[in-house]
Amino acid sequence: MWVHLIFLKLELKRACKRLPHLYAGAIMLFVMAGVIALLSSRMLYGDQVVGRVPVGVSVPQKDVLARQAVQMISSLESVESVCDFQYMDRETCLRELDRGNLYAVLDVPEGFVEGIMNGTNIPVKVWLSEDAGAEGKLFQELADAGALTLSASQAGIYAGNELYQTMGLHEAVRQLEADLNKKYMDYSLGRAGYFRHQSVQATGDVSTSEFYMISVYVLFLFLGAIPVSGYLLPAKHVMRRKLKLFGIGKGYQAAVKVLAVGMLLSAATLPVLTAAVWTGLAEGSRFLAAAWLLSCIGAAAVVVLVYELAGSLLGGIMLLFFVITAQHFLAGGFLPLVFLPASVQNMAAWLPSAILMDTIKMAVTMTWEWETVLECGALIGGAWLLAMLAEVIRS
Repeated sequence: MWVHLIFLKLELKRACKRLPHLYAGAIMLFVMAGVIALLSSRMLYGDQVVGRVPVGVSVPQKDVLARQAVQMISSLESVESVCDFQYMDRETCLRELDRGNLYAVLDVPEGFVEGIMNGTNIPVKVWLSEDAGAEGKLFQELADAGALTLSASQAGIYAGNELYQTMGLHEAVRQLEADLNKKYMDYSLGRAGYFRHQSVQATGDVSTSEFYMISVYVLFLFLGAIPVSGYLLPAKHVMRRKLKLFGIGKGYQAAVKVLAVGMLLSAATLPVLTAAVWTGLAEGSRFLAAAWLLSCIGAAAVVVLVYELAGSLLGGIMLLFFVITAQHFLAGGFLPLVFLPASVQNMAAWLPSAILMDTIKMAVTMTWEWETVLECGALIGGAWLLAMLAEVIRS
């Protein structure tokens, strides 16, 4: 037992000698991580929100009914809040579209409304700008929604006509069409009642700034071990044999190394954490202390595993950087998960960065989630076990 305590003391002392290297590297890593987070946030929201969508509308001058129909649609709250309709001839519309002054053009054919009523269904031609950006996509979604609404309405009317014709109720067809037209118009014109204003965040329960501060913190925990890579190298063959003679097993060696690296990461992040609490960016609480310790030990376990798998100084640095950066991206560290494919979202919950970010979110939101704590514990235990197996295979 005393041998084990002496070994723990010597390992912690050896780790403490790396603190100057750790602090020097920490400054550079925080600057790099901050730049990455800044660029990621600009990629997420850009310089401004989506603006209004200018739309050119070409309607035949003699078709009063079509113009009234378009004006009625443009006055709907769900459309008026997004689009600015500008009426002009077709040539002017297309010219303004090419110049980038319009994001879309609607070319309404003559007899459009009559075509809907008699079933000829003359289509409206829609031109979209190639460089419309998010505004063009927004208008396309509105146009597609309108087309689906019209298709569903027509399908209902045609189905009703077919049913009445089959049942021999020819005289009631006109009344059926009138009733269905009224019903569908009520649905379409009353769409404002289906909408409610609700602010949502791509970053979930935390603000954008909090999300990227958490992301930078977690990324630093992983990459912060690079300046002390010399300490993380596997023990030499002679050292392993000596430890074995004293009864110090592979599991204990891996556990002590995880504890030592966790201590180094705690020492590196403690000044930042203290500054955040002092400036009011974070609230000091037991949630913060628990999340801080769990995150440091969790990151340390993953780092120890990576260096055990690499087996060399350069290999460990390269493997740590590329593996951690890749999994941090897939875990939604650079861009929130809502912007990533569904397959990536399903996988992200099992990645180390996602688990540690959820752990830190407990401190920010002041909510204790045992599921997250258990996931972090599983991460630590799994990484420790794999690091021990890697050491066993190497020896």
